[in-house]
Formats: sequence, structure tokens, C-alpha cells
Amino acid sequence: MIKAYCFGLMLALLSGPISAASPFVMGSFAEIQQQHQPQPYVVIFWGQDCSYCMQELALIGEIQQVYPELQVITVATDNFLASEKVTTTMQQFGLAQANHWVFHSETPSRLYFDVHTRWRGELPFTYFFQPQQSGFKRGLIQRDELVAWIKQGLKQ
Repeated sequence: MIKAYCFGLMLALLSGPISAASPFVMGSFAEIQQQHQPQPYVVIFWGQDCSYCMQELALIGEIQQVYPELQVITVATDNFLASEKVTTTMQQFGLAQANHWVFHSETPSRLYFDVHTRWRGELPFTYFFQPQQSGFKRGLIQRDELVAWIKQGLKQ
């Protein structure tokens, strides 16, 4: 536990300033897709009380140190989460440079539907995009499947 905390602190110190979180509203997911295509990217939907989300953010932070060209977008699904909490969390996992969003809706179920018609808010929820394919993953992603996806995307 102490090793993980020290590693997270080291990544936070090395990762530089954090980008401000944008409000995630209806149409934001389409905006993200438009901004980041045609390069491979990953969108991680997370919640502050989701332990699997924290594991996934830690994994993505570690992987991005190896593959800095990977575009990472994080979306906090906690409605109107304070930007200080997003900043602290992203710095903890070395994701200060990622593109950050926070749900801003009185009805989050509408945002779930806007992202994917079958998503009901289960976390973590991850969207992978490559020029030739894209897809969603519910639940914690494994290191080997993430690395394989990145390597495949970077070849294209």
C-alpha cells in the first residue's frame, strides 16, 4: 500500500499541471469523439467511490508512462464533482495531462444513454477507439488486454 502511494505521489510530481475539467453534458461524448479521431484514444468513466475505477486509473497512469502517445480522456460520473477532487485524483494517478470531464446533469441516466444506449451507469466503463474499430468495456480492464489494444492501435 505504501509503495502504491509513493508511486502515485511520484507520478503526480512528475506529471506537471492538470488540465481543467470540462462539464460533461448531452453531446459531450460526440464532441470528444470528434476532437480525438483519427488517433487511438481511451475514455474512462469513473466514480470517486468506485474501487475498481481507482485500480483502472492507476493502471492507465502506469501504461501512459510507457505509451505517452496514448490519448486519455477521463469522465467523472459523480454529478458536479468539485474540480479540486478531480485534480487530486488525476495527479495521484499520473494523469494530470489527460483531458478531464465531469458529469453536469440533473439526470445522469440521460448522459449514460447519450454515451451508449445499453449503459446504465455501471463502473468502470471504458471506451476504446482505433481508426478501424471501437468498443466499450464494462468492469476493470486487465493490463494485458490494454497493452494489446494499444500496440494494435499504434501500428495503424
